[in-house]
Amino acid sequence: MSQRPRIGVITNPNSRKNRHDPGRFEDMSHVLYGIGVLRRTTDTADIAEVVREFLDLGLDYWVADGGDGAFHWLTNALVQVRRERGDVDPMPALMPTNAGTIDFLGKRAGVIGSSVPLIRALVRTVRQGREPEVLTLGSARFVGQPHTDSEVKTVFDRIGFAAALAGLSQRIFDKFYAQDDQGAVGVVRVVVATLLSAATQSPLLRRVPFPLEMRHYCDSVFEPMPMDVWVDGQQLPGRTFRDCDVGAIDINLAGIFRFFPSATEPGRLHVQVGDPGPLDVARNLPYMARGKPLQIPDYFQGPAMSLRVVAREGRSIDPVIDGELFWGLSEVEVTPGPPIRVIRLKA
Repeated sequence: MSQRPRIGVITNPNSRKNRHDPGRFEDMSHVLYGIGVLRRTTDTADIAEVVREFLDLGLDYWVADGGDGAFHWLTNALVQVRRERGDVDPMPALMPTNAGTIDFLGKRAGVIGSSVPLIRALVRTVRQGREPEVLTLGSARFVGQPHTDSEVKTVFDRIGFAAALAGLSQRIFDKFYAQDDQGAVGVVRVVVATLLSAATQSPLLRRVPFPLEMRHYCDSVFEPMPMDVWVDGQQLPGRTFRDCDVGAIDINLAGIFRFFPSATEPGRLHVQVGDPGPLDVARNLPYMARGKPLQIPDYFQGPAMSLRVVAREGRSIDPVIDGELFWGLSEVEVTPGPPIRVIRLKA
């Protein structure tokens, strides 16, 4: 008697990994034969239709073949479709596959291995009549209003796990994605280049003829962002901030930096907001590496249930959520989102 399909895998044929290895789709299809369903989507707008199919089939375990971004889009499509249907059934368990550039979600979930071996390990577990270990991760809900100049006029409503909302973290992501090396080395390169650039602007080195590109590399990163910020309904002092981040889980960024240590259980966020300068960042690199509280004057950091950010002076909030870039918001409110069931597995 054949076993009913229990696993669903969604993959993007246009991803870098699939373009470089066209045989991956056939490999996954062969591994899933008789117990899983494999679907390709070429656009994020197509994911909702696959989600509806997976829900109708009653698949128990869903795999996002990709990195943090792929997991982000699958999670959002699932939450949205369930919301539309008024679905109260238990949420299927999802699995990231460490096929991206940062993969902090896979690291946090304890998923060890790469896509095809992980899918093979999941299939083997299910065929043997065992259930994979599933843990629950907290999420955050981001609800934002579009800027008056934005082409998008609908309300922004997304689920995510960690976000650089504004300021230096968000701008470092911009520089990170603008380069070819999008791994751990790329993270280090951007941080080092930013701090070296800031050093060239110090009084001691200001007269040294450094290349203009190097000297001004950090300008946008440390530019103060005019905005008002409320944490748990209390407005923070200050009219400009150089950093505003929030996480629903504690994360390990490329194995180098650890953030959001207070986000250790579903239903609680970790917020960090302040006005750090270049010296503050340089001095706190060891604390970032160990995931310890940052030693920055007047820097808010710790657990919270809500964060509201409103841009001023015609500026927009352009958040980076789970490594995905979004643009053109006038304000954003962040609250705890639904708990997400995630598979923990070793290939």
